[in-house]
Amino acid sequence: MRTSSEELLVAITEAVSDALNTPMEQLPPLSQSIDLDALVEIVTENRSHDVTVTFSYAGHRVLVHSDDTVYVRPIQNDNTDRLNTVYFDKEQPRRGHS
Repeated sequence: MRTSSEELLVAITEAVSDALNTPMEQLPPLSQSIDLDALVEIVTENRSHDVTVTFSYAGHRVLVHSDDTVYVRPIQNDNTDRLNTVYFDKEQPRRGHS
């Protein structure tokens, strides 16, 4: 089952909230990090291609895939945060864990 645009945006916010161990209401607006209409158009409405979108939000790298998967990883401050070296897992790490 494909997610709706609202479900996708909530899933992104929940994943970052979990990673930060912070209530969703305390996160900055997602719209400050990415054009929400464009994200929804690319990921949920155009199902003809396998698509992955990556962007930064609340100090985290967020990867959204067209198969309804959302991954979150903290952005490292040592310039080693490159896509080919980042391991995405929405269950970890939480703040204070490596």
